[in-house]
Amino acid sequence: MVISIYFHYAEYNGCKLSDGQSCWNKWNDCANFVSQALYTGGMKFKYGASFTSDESWHFGSLIPSHIWGGAHNFYKHWKSRAGVASTISDLQTGDAVSLNTDTDADIDHTVIITKNTGNSSANKYITQHTWDHKEERTLADMFSSGYGLYGYEIDKATN
Repeated sequence: MVISIYFHYAEYNGCKLSDGQSCWNKWNDCANFVSQALYTGGMKFKYGASFTSDESWHFGSLIPSHIWGGAHNFYKHWKSRAGVASTISDLQTGDAVSLNTDTDADIDHTVIITKNTGNSSANKYITQHTWDHKEERTLADMFSSGYGLYGYEIDKATN
């Protein structure tokens, strides 16, 4: 699934991997990137009263829900839909993580775990847009930067 996430994203955004073009360093769209990965991995759309509803997670031809592309909105939706994991060891490949990178209460960034080599935060490698990295950093790096982390066990989410 994880490899298909990248290829789906590349194809969706018109990147041709055969000519060496990279899709990693392009857009300021962390929550959109993770939303596309979750959708490609099998998560179904959810529709609320409007596209601004915290229950709405979808995209379409006109406008995506505000959950789809906003880090704090993504957090509000997924903490309810999947719940926040109680320990780092519960998080696996394909799980999303929200980051609070400053001292306010708002979530600032969204990443996805794309490589998992063990139970500790140093074994959970993340892929992300906006701060463009593919499996170069781990959740331990995020903790050492002082960030607050909220991870979601996507396989436990309502679908």
